[in-house]
Amino acid sequence: MSATKKSMELVPFKQKHIGEILSWIKSETDMIQWAGATFVWPLTQKQFREHLKAARLEHPTLYPFALEKRGKVVGYCEISDHRRRYNSAMLSRVIISARYRKKDFGKFMVKQAMQYAFGDLKLHRLGLGVYVSNKSAIRCYTKAGFVLEGTLRQVVKVGNSYWNYLRMSVLRKEWEC
Repeated sequence: MSATKKSMELVPFKQKHIGEILSWIKSETDMIQWAGATFVWPLTQKQFREHLKAARLEHPTLYPFALEKRGKVVGYCEISDHRRRYNSAMLSRVIISARYRKKDFGKFMVKQAMQYAFGDLKLHRLGLGVYVSNKSAIRCYTKAGFVLEGTLRQVVKVGNSYWNYLRMSVLRKEWEC
């Protein structure tokens, strides 16, 4: 592990960092690419706080995380839609600060989230969705071990165009290899 990676840690997300995450999302297009239909533009701290309530339930369905580098938040991701009955969940709303992109921080964060999903939550399956245009995210997820399952065609309208959405997943037995 490089010195850079040693200084990074995936930690439970604190609401005091909402403003930092929102500062990375400059447009409705950015918001949709990051969160799909979860929020309405303009994205507000109130919406984000409301979304995070699922993490405080008796049986949470949401596990939000921050990637910290020397105590500074540089990334965010969630394990969401936790379905205990099926031992499955989704990796969602993955974002790295623009300053730290293309440095494998995303891959590090995704791998740490996978460790939590399969190690702590004892999941059988972790899925995700990503828009076809997000090539760097697709590369990151593939390098982390996710497998393409299929394409949902023209699922969201952004501006005057429709975006396709890829479904990917990794199973516990694939993660353990």
